[in-house]
Amino acid sequence: LIIFTDSNVKSNDFPTLARSEFVFACMSSNVSNRDFMAKCSCAIDEIAKRINYEEYAQAEAIARLQYGASPREEAYKSVGLSKKTMDKLYRAQAASELECF
Repeated sequence: LIIFTDSNVKSNDFPTLARSEFVFACMSSNVSNRDFMAKCSCAIDEIAKRINYEEYAQAEAIARLQYGASPREEAYKSVGLSKKTMDKLYRAQAASELECF
C-alpha cells in the first residue's frame, strides 16, 4: 500500500535504516524511553509524509555542511537550492513536532 499525501511524495520511501537513525538521534536528544520512542517514530513518519527520502537525505547532508566546521559553510548557506531544500525539511519537521510531541 502506497499512500500519497502530495503528488510527488511517497510516505514509505524512507529506508528502515534512515528511520532508525532518526529515532535513535531523536531519543538521544530527548529522553530514551518507550514514550519518546513512540514520539520520535511518529515524527519520522510525519516527515516522510511531507518530504521524499531523496530530499531528506540532501537536506541532512546540507545541514551537516552548514553546521560543521567547514570552510565551505558560507557557500552552502548562500545557495538558493540549499535554502529551498532546508525550508522544506524545516516545514516537515515543524509539522511532525505539532503532530507527535
